[in-house]
Amino acid sequence: MSDEALTGSGRRTYSAPAAEKALDIIEFMSGQVGGLTATEIANHMGRSVHEVYRLLIVLEARGYLYQRKPSDGYRLSLKLFDLAHRMPSVRRLSDSALDVMQSLAPAALQSCHLGVLSGHELLIVLQVDNPLPMRYSVMLGAKFDFAETSGGTVLFAYAEEVRRQRLLDRMSAEGRSAEEIAQLDARAARIRQSGHEMRKSLAVSGVTNIAAPVFDHQGRAVAALTLPYVPQRAATVPLERARELVLDSARTISYNLGSSVAVAEAG
Repeated sequence: MSDEALTGSGRRTYSAPAAEKALDIIEFMSGQVGGLTATEIANHMGRSVHEVYRLLIVLEARGYLYQRKPSDGYRLSLKLFDLAHRMPSVRRLSDSALDVMQSLAPAALQSCHLGVLSGHELLIVLQVDNPLPMRYSVMLGAKFDFAETSGGTVLFAYAEEVRRQRLLDRMSAEGRSAEEIAQLDARAARIRQSGHEMRKSLAVSGVTNIAAPVFDHQGRAVAALTLPYVPQRAATVPLERARELVLDSARTISYNLGSSVAVAEAG
């Protein structure tokens, strides 16, 4: 039997069952918090333990999975995250932003992070801690639904129309209400007008997110810089000053990437 197949568009594709099964395991494990045994993975994926176990051995040998000890089960390693950071585009973004963010955190007395769109999620690719003893920060490598974050909504606002529609279609397919989608569109319109978003966090009470786009040399918004502002006695920098620092930092990172697009200073 031929491994070739035709898609609906007439393009020829090739079937690689072993590779597809391995990718299925990686994608499945990316959503798991704790370790899973070979039997548990096989049951969740509807495959035999024998075929799953052989792939787990290979994936573990290549460093994509690991076991703290056999009884703990398999966990996904950070190898994929490491590989992504070896990409020239991500490495250049990190190189352009790190020094700026390391200056922003102590200047604002708040943590900050940089996120990019990965499918329908915001992926945190860089994070700098608040220098104060008490802090709130987002874990490096964490993923969030784009619509539930200020950074993701900022990138949605500046995305090309085709990509925005694709994200909206996914929200509809997930059962999001028309009202929720309309609210997201309204947020995006306000972001494009002001050049940033400053609003109460949808996830953590008491936190105000300040997020601004980072542009590359082609004028594309490739990342979002976010500062989750947490009021506390030792955090003596006012919210409005923190906003100015975020906008200045986003402009500097954009400049480092060769952009001539200005980040708006509107309130």
